[in-house]
Amino acid sequence: GSFGALLGMLFLNRLPRLHHPLLKHRRFALASHDKFFVVIETADPKYSETETRKLLESAGSRQVEVVEE
Repeated sequence: GSFGALLGMLFLNRLPRLHHPLLKHRRFALASHDKFFVVIETADPKYSETETRKLLESAGSRQVEVVEE
C-alpha cells in the first residue's frame, strides 16, 4: 500500500522531472559557485510580474529575469 502511495505521489507531482527550463539558462551555472536563484512559478492566479519584480528589486536583487519554458 505504501509503495503504491509513493508511486502515486511521484506520478501526480510529475516527478522525477528530467528537464526544467532553468537548466538551459546561461546564468544557472553560477548558482552553484557564488550565487543563487530564486524561482517563482507563475501558475498562481495572484501572481503579478510587475509586483513580483518590484518586491525582488526592493529586497536588493541585482538581476531579475523572466525564464520561459
